[in-house]
Amino acid sequence: MFQGEFSNNMDEKGRVSIPAAFRDALKTFHADGQLIITRSHNTPCLVAYPTREWKRLQTAIGQMPANLRRSFRRAVITPSQSFSPDRQGRILLAGVLREHAGLARCVHFAGTGETFEIWDKASWDKQLDADLAALKDFELDL
Repeated sequence: MFQGEFSNNMDEKGRVSIPAAFRDALKTFHADGQLIITRSHNTPCLVAYPTREWKRLQTAIGQMPANLRRSFRRAVITPSQSFSPDRQGRILLAGVLREHAGLARCVHFAGTGETFEIWDKASWDKQLDADLAALKDFELDL
């Protein structure tokens, strides 16, 4: 399970280190640490999927109405890339992915359970403020 928040700097080539905690969690999903990263369809960030979760997403897409399925494939499947972090735990993010998320130097990783998100740090801060404001009056009964 991916949980926690981490920030790392991206170099000028677009390489960034996946946090060690996420690399460790990834190994529980898939022994080779394979990861698929693509754009989010509704927020300015990237979503990282272990192989198992990526297959679940593709199955869900296959069950969508044809027009929605086509749009989702173009928006999410087309720009996706498979990654295996190098020895330093780094991946090289393609320009199209960096552009969608507006990634600058400081990259923020946010664990969301079965996946994790990759944000520009400033965008993450704004989104988190909006999310906290939306939850301000919400009471969770446990």
